[in-house]
Amino acid sequence: MEPKRDTNATLVDLLDRILDKGLILDADLIISVSGIPLLGVKLKTALAGIETMLEYGMWNDWDEAQRAYATEEWKRKEKGVPLLEGEEVILKMFGSHWYSKGIYRNWRPGHLYVTDKRVFLWRKEPAGILFVASYESIEGFALERKANMAKKESDYLYLFLNSGEVAWLHPTEAYPVKEAIETRMKELGLSFNEKRAVPMIDADAAKFLMEDEEVVQKEKMWYWLEHPAPGGETAKTWKSGRLYLTNKRVCWWYDFDECVAFECGLGEIRNVSVETKDLGGMLKKKRVLVIEKAYFSGDEEAMRAIEKELKKRIKTTTITEEEETETCPSCGRRAPVMELLNEGCKECGWVSPLKRKEISAQQ
Repeated sequence: MEPKRDTNATLVDLLDRILDKGLILDADLIISVSGIPLLGVKLKTALAGIETMLEYGMWNDWDEAQRAYATEEWKRKEKGVPLLEGEEVILKMFGSHWYSKGIYRNWRPGHLYVTDKRVFLWRKEPAGILFVASYESIEGFALERKANMAKKESDYLYLFLNSGEVAWLHPTEAYPVKEAIETRMKELGLSFNEKRAVPMIDADAAKFLMEDEEVVQKEKMWYWLEHPAPGGETAKTWKSGRLYLTNKRVCWWYDFDECVAFECGLGEIRNVSVETKDLGGMLKKKRVLVIEKAYFSGDEEAMRAIEKELKKRIKTTTITEEEETETCPSCGRRAPVMELLNEGCKECGWVSPLKRKEISAQQ
């Protein structure tokens, strides 16, 4: 075939030629710097339209697989919503379900169906049931009104299941869905709790939560973060973020870098307290939440709330009575060590020197 030059050819003509006849590239490329060969590339490429490829026997396996998938998908669409035998639809509404298993975490949209037998979310393309729950598996409900992804106020419906899981649903209108489910459960003689506490869901938390991990409490907190400093040294600075307490660990989310900068499993925590610490410089009277050797600071009420909830959840900090009690240096009365150090003796009024110094500094 003799090469031809067409000065009137356009990009469309070139593409048409490639798709119709195809293009074969067979090239050896050597990249040199200052006359020294550094990289070698051996390139063999066939570029053509799919029909041309199939005509010459290329990609037949791929084509058969795609056709089989498309045929199966078409059949599933033609069948429509997979209702059970004798199942009747009570309510149908557009909605979405929060999926948080594995590494994929997102709202998955579809149509929410409340039938006389179950509740499920159906996605038409690709066809499939994204969520399903029988009425017997539902133990309670919770409704929450908050801003959605578009920053508009919207209602969310949470279904508490007897498996311990919580299904997060976002229908177009949550109240009619809740009422339809309640009405059907009453008709079936099933009991439920409609005043369950709203579970916590957070866009940032969804980025680091593990499977079966749920947020128990979160508070805005500053973290005494160690970071690199000039000269190969490190320095500590207060950074803004949020402290999360989950059913498995404690995490601090750094807003600026969008990452978890601190985490500690509940089984690893031995010490948690709210104290006044001298951190050097101008921070000689800083109220901080101490978790192991990490310092956090924020609203006093928020710190106390985390401390209280965390102490309830850490089981490995149980110590014997001999270890946790001590005698008062003044009257000899036995009392918990932390009580003597933080509050003094309730019998004689003795106060530790460190506590007296702290009270004096506050006055």
